[in-house]
Amino acid sequence: MAGWNDNGRSYGGGGYNNSRSGYSNSYNGNRSGSGSYNNRSSYGQQKELPPEITPKKVPEDYVDEAERIMRSLMSQPKKVTTSKIRNLLSLVTDIYNTENIRTEEKLLPESIVKLNLMRVRVAYECGRDDTVKSFVAQTNLLEYLKGISTDRADLIRFAHYMEALVAFHRYFGGKEG
Repeated sequence: MAGWNDNGRSYGGGGYNNSRSGYSNSYNGNRSGSGSYNNRSSYGQQKELPPEITPKKVPEDYVDEAERIMRSLMSQPKKVTTSKIRNLLSLVTDIYNTENIRTEEKLLPESIVKLNLMRVRVAYECGRDDTVKSFVAQTNLLEYLKGISTDRADLIRFAHYMEALVAFHRYFGGKEG
């Protein structure tokens, strides 16, 4: 049975809900309160989807384009790290190393599969990190990947474009991260 001590505090019976106890427990069993970790105000709302990816060819002047894009990106407050760009470059380097020693005009079926997986990985990285998303959008990576199709020369140009992006990122002061 609960009682009171000389200080006016309760003893026994766990008087946490008693206002005279000096303690308060505001938990009311409702998990949708504003301070709840599970409060998701956007839950159930539709996000606007990005536009459909249209295939593009890497331009002949890809080095100049890489320089122009990286100069612009490096002036923004949130910059993509060299590590993130190098991770994207490593995805295409594996395919490039296989295709560079061949002489046929068309890509190997395995290389086409790897290119499609690279598109998936780039899209995933865009969803994880807004700086990567901005980088991919401004550099047209997804469009250029989709534009490669089965042409070996397009893949080689794309790989060189990626190398140029990494180089100019570093040249303009890109940081590791």
